[in-house]
Amino acid sequence: MAKHLVQRGHKVTLIVIADQRRFGIVNSEWDGVQVIETPDLLWGQLRSGWDPWDLLNRILYLSHNHEHFDLIHCFETRPATIYPALLYSRRHDIPLVTDWNDWWGRGGLIDEVRPAWYRLLFGTVETYYEEAFRTQGAGLTVISSALGRRAEGLGVSPERILHLPSGTFPEIFRPREKMICRERFGLPLSTPVIGFSSLDSHLDLGVVLRALSIVARQYPNVKLIITGKPSNAVVELVRTYGVESNVHLTGYLQDEELPWALSCADLFVLPLADKVYNVGRWPNKICDYMSLGRPTVSNPVGDIKGLFEDHKIGVLASWDPIDFSEKILYLLKNPEIAFRLGDNARDAAVTVYDWKLLVCRLEEFYTTLLNVRSPSLMEI
Repeated sequence: MAKHLVQRGHKVTLIVIADQRRFGIVNSEWDGVQVIETPDLLWGQLRSGWDPWDLLNRILYLSHNHEHFDLIHCFETRPATIYPALLYSRRHDIPLVTDWNDWWGRGGLIDEVRPAWYRLLFGTVETYYEEAFRTQGAGLTVISSALGRRAEGLGVSPERILHLPSGTFPEIFRPREKMICRERFGLPLSTPVIGFSSLDSHLDLGVVLRALSIVARQYPNVKLIITGKPSNAVVELVRTYGVESNVHLTGYLQDEELPWALSCADLFVLPLADKVYNVGRWPNKICDYMSLGRPTVSNPVGDIKGLFEDHKIGVLASWDPIDFSEKILYLLKNPEIAFRLGDNARDAAVTVYDWKLLVCRLEEFYTTLLNVRSPSLMEI
């Protein structure tokens, strides 16, 4: 997003938490984007916007920075982000925009991806910081329709909300020759391959593994390629359903390797239980799936339902492993239909969801907030 804004003539500065550094601010440049890394004293999952030391460093950096910013956009609203941003926007009288990219509290992702001790200590606090500052900005970007409705319920007027799903990188995730990709990962061309992409969460994968055990009755050599590092619970489910020989775990992959691994697949799966955390999110993996030109089997939950209905990029199944397996088998047995759906997916990735296009909508939103009537150079 930042890179594309720069390509459109804007100056963009990103302030991010350093991966490991506890002292000192580091300034660098990436594709024309100024990147400011601020130190943080915490570790692991706590290194995510809670540290007062990080908050102080950001306030000091902004107070001593002599560049002029026209607008400030917060991509989460935890203390180390929202307080320095609020202070700067009020001091310089510039618009503040916040972004809402996950349904975290109130039964959301925190219940799925954080341990019990974290939920006990931070559940109420997470919900407060997720909601409390939405009405204080000039604008709000949301990743899903559900979060837009939630924001309206908090008092944000619809005119101040931009629904902006995550976009695609079709040049990076471009269709590749299946044979070459499979040779690279030791998978035979004759074997049906199903793809599932994740880093470490692997949410809702149980229904896919159960469906895989059913598919394997007709295709004993079928493979489910899973990227990232699944939890012990997922590994245990693989054993429970007896599909150890049908699952190919890649582990963590370098960015440049991920498109090659996923291109081994004949089709992708995107399991979505009908729960709050799925209704409120936009699974980024669907953007990679579409870009690679393969069909997807998913569930009619949240904005994914409309995506499938509007662009015909795959087939939707009920939350039932038998039905899920039937949809997978349907695509495996009907390659012409699978190809057409995959072609639709690639077309949607290029013509609708490419970040180059989505960033134009964001630019228009910024311009509206700034009440600018003619093109100008903005700093964000």
